Amino acid sequence: MFNAPPSAEELVLPNKPLDETKALGYSSNGKYLAWASASEIRIVDAQTLETASVISRAGVLSVQFSPSGTFVVTWERYNKSDDAEASHNLRVWDSATGEARGGFTEKTFSESALQWTDDERYCAKLFQGEVRFYVPSALQKAALVLKLDGITAFSVSPGLAPSVAVFVPERGSKPALVRMYAMGAFTRATANKTFFKAESVNFHWHKLGTNLLVMTHTEVDKTGRSYYGESSLYFLAAAGNFDCRVTLDREGPIHDVAWNPVEKEFAVVYGFMPAKAALFNHRAEMVHDFGVAHRNYVRFNPHGRVLVIAGFGNLSGAVDMWDRKKLRKMCSIDCHGTSYCEWSPDGRHLMTATLSPRLRVDNGIRIWHYSGTLVFRQEFKELYQVDWRPANVANFPQRSALSPAPPGIAISAAASPSGSTDAVSDSAS
Repeated sequence: MFNAPPSAEELVLPNKPLDETKALGYSSNGKYLAWASASEIRIVDAQTLETASVISRAGVLSVQFSPSGTFVVTWERYNKSDDAEASHNLRVWDSATGEARGGFTEKTFSESALQWTDDERYCAKLFQGEVRFYVPSALQKAALVLKLDGITAFSVSPGLAPSVAVFVPERGSKPALVRMYAMGAFTRATANKTFFKAESVNFHWHKLGTNLLVMTHTEVDKTGRSYYGESSLYFLAAAGNFDCRVTLDREGPIHDVAWNPVEKEFAVVYGFMPAKAALFNHRAEMVHDFGVAHRNYVRFNPHGRVLVIAGFGNLSGAVDMWDRKKLRKMCSIDCHGTSYCEWSPDGRHLMTATLSPRLRVDNGIRIWHYSGTLVFRQEFKELYQVDWRPANVANFPQRSALSPAPPGIAISAAASPSGSTDAVSDSAS
């Protein structure tokens, strides 16, 4: 664990696991940090680093928190058992006490297997043909059920008045559909959209939960134009007063999409390489063309002021920083080998990292100021995961003008590897 720039010193982490660490994660409000070692799950106060609770459970491969950090959800490999409770491998625990609250069977791991409303009133899980909603204090029986034949995916929106979107893929001559419901009012859909060429979807909610982007996919492009199948993008308002297909003026796959967290607008990277990046308003109308380049990644910073458009994976790792207000490119930086990229909570720093097992060489972290200045670099023999400690963006007020570039680090004076035993690193802002 490190303090973020400008200090960026390594912190002493009490009770650091001596055996292999399988997973770690912060609560979304930054209150807790949890990690799973070979024999236990340890939950610590992310500010003081003091232990909050310890759960004696071996074999855990994933740890996730409920929105306010009240509960921690763990997943381990499924083992068939005649005892229903013993076969539960998706488990819910009380973060403060480590007390078990209940569990479910989930044979295949998915980060969205158990979804929560922001107020933690309900958590939800998909079963055959229905989504079941549970009160966290009584996980033995569903409090609400949303039934629709053929559901293969669902998503609970963020926000104070949550909605639930469900997806049914096309079957025979019947089109695929997405329906949206207000939480608890499952007899009448607030929005409904049907379309063809959709075997699976990704849901992208606006931060307020008022609008939804649905990215559809097919495994095979029947026209033969794309190896990656076909994809389309649809816009739905949670109020049900507007929906449409987002018109994209370039053939090819949709690589990435991102909402502006402050404004009701979104950016999309799409088309055969070199791909096009564009900005769309709340009516799904294009308002700015960022041009064509080898890019497949887009993210707004938490203030919605700076936009990153980048090319990772099998692309060169070029990263462009854009000033959203002035719609001009601020800088371009070289982040070759990047497999993780995320903005800091203060909106002024971008972290890029090269992780194993995707790449076994040059593992490490780089932190850039949005001016393009490299302010921190740390190398590791093996690096598997890295995360910012979440924080409320209100703690970092938006400045009227973008801040100037800080002093950068000398590339020749980069920090040495922290040691071969430090396989997992965690950066705290």
